[in-house]
Order: sequence, then structure tokens, then C-alpha cells
Amino acid sequence: MELEITWGRVTRVWWAFLWRSLIASIIAMIIGGIFGGIVGYTIAATGGAITTINIIIMSIGGIIGLGVSIIPMKMILGKDFGEFRLALVPKSQDT
Repeated sequence: MELEITWGRVTRVWWAFLWRSLIASIIAMIIGGIFGGIVGYTIAATGGAITTINIIIMSIGGIIGLGVSIIPMKMILGKDFGEFRLALVPKSQDT
């Protein structure tokens, strides 16, 4: 049995995802800053051009951001929201 999709229910799921995503973004920025600083310093110390450093650091930041972005979704799947929970259910096989 499915529940009706109401604004109240949608807002509860959205908020659960939003605050977890914000925390994940902050963590990704910290990890990216540390890792990017190390990589950028290493490339600069070996004589690499600033444009090369920028391209590599932006690519690394994007990969870290994408990798971390899935964590909040995993955290809310199966979460109990009081009157409902978020779950993945298989589609019924129509024969």
C-alpha cells in the first residue's frame, strides 16, 4: 500500500536529504582543500604551470564531490519518518 505524496511528507524527506547533503558538502570541501593543497604544492614544486594545477585540482574536487554526494541518499533510504519510511521495493511482475 502506498501513501499519498503530500507536501508535508515531501518536505520531511527533502529536509532529511538537505541537511545531510550540506554536511557532506562541507566535509568534501575540507577533504578537497587538504588533498588539493598537497597535490597543488607538489605540482608547483616540480615546476608545473598554474593552469595545469587548476585543471587537476578542479578535476579532483569534482570527483571527491561526486563521490561524497551519494552518502546522504544512502543515509535516508530506509530511514523511519514516523508515519512512513523510505524504502526500495521491487516492481510487481505483471504476467
